[in-house]
Amino acid sequence: MSLFKPACLLAVLLAGAVACNKNGPPPPNPGYRYFEVAKKVPPEDWRDSAFVVATRDSALLQQIDSQLTLPIAQRKIVNGALAGGSASYNTNGTHVFKWHFMEDDWALADVSAEIFDGRPYTDVDVNLAYWLDTVKRFAPWGFYIRKEVK
Repeated sequence: MSLFKPACLLAVLLAGAVACNKNGPPPPNPGYRYFEVAKKVPPEDWRDSAFVVATRDSALLQQIDSQLTLPIAQRKIVNGALAGGSASYNTNGTHVFKWHFMEDDWALADVSAEIFDGRPYTDVDVNLAYWLDTVKRFAPWGFYIRKEVK
C-alpha cells in the first residue's frame, strides 16, 4: 500500500520543482520579452549596473533585435515611463528594484533631457517618490540593451 496517492505525489513533485528552480517563477506576462539594460562603464554600486525592461511591441522588438547586432558604443539608451514595484522581473542579481518601466511605454533614444538621467538604485530606488511623482520617466545616460533575459 502506497503512502501517497498519485495526486498528492504529483503535487509534492511540482512543489519541489518550483522550489528548486533557480531562475524563479515563469515571467508574469508570457507574451512579453525581457531585456537587461546595462551601464557601459562599471558603477561604484553594483546595484546601479543593470535593470530589466519588458515589451511585446513588435516595432520596438525589431529595433532591439537590430541594436543587439551593433557594437555597444553605438547602441541607444532607453527612455521609459516609471511605475511602482518590480513587476516581479526588474532585478539586478539579488536586488529587487522598487520600480519598473511601464511595459510598452518605453523607447530607444539617441539622447534625452538631463532630468531623466540617473542611476537605477542610487537615484531612482532611493528617491522613489520623487521619480514616480515628479520626474515620471527614466532615461539613464550610458545604459544600453545588453541582452535578452528569461
